[in-house]
Amino acid sequence: MLFSNVVVLLAANLATGTAVAVGTSSDVTNLDATDLQRRAACAPAGVVNGQCGRYYRGTSCSDQIGAIGPGRCSGQCYYSSDAIASLRAVGDGTYGTNCHLYYDNNCQNQIGETGNAIVGGGKCYTPPSGRTGHSFLCWYRC
Repeated sequence: MLFSNVVVLLAANLATGTAVAVGTSSDVTNLDATDLQRRAACAPAGVVNGQCGRYYRGTSCSDQIGAIGPGRCSGQCYYSSDAIASLRAVGDGTYGTNCHLYYDNNCQNQIGETGNAIVGGGKCYTPPSGRTGHSFLCWYRC
């Protein structure tokens, strides 16, 4: 029943021309408000369910603050009052993860991105000239 309701709502949105955006989010999750998000929230890199977005105080992905499990094309925006000096995107060995870092606290002013990471330890992004961000988005399997 729930599935049929979702299908009907999606069909109604498409029929009325309502845009369904992938990779954007109007909601911002405050990482300071939930200690659970600050923990190592990901399985080992490069294995099933190993997709991950990690954020760091230090450059070159050092001094990890926390980690999030990226949603599949959800584009959930995460905010941290800690200055984020670098990001690491990690895939699950089959599908990739990509993370974008933003200056502001609502994922509007992009600094840069990790690029798509599928295997191994992932890809690290450090902004140039010692810049830091306060929000980020990560996508998986898009």
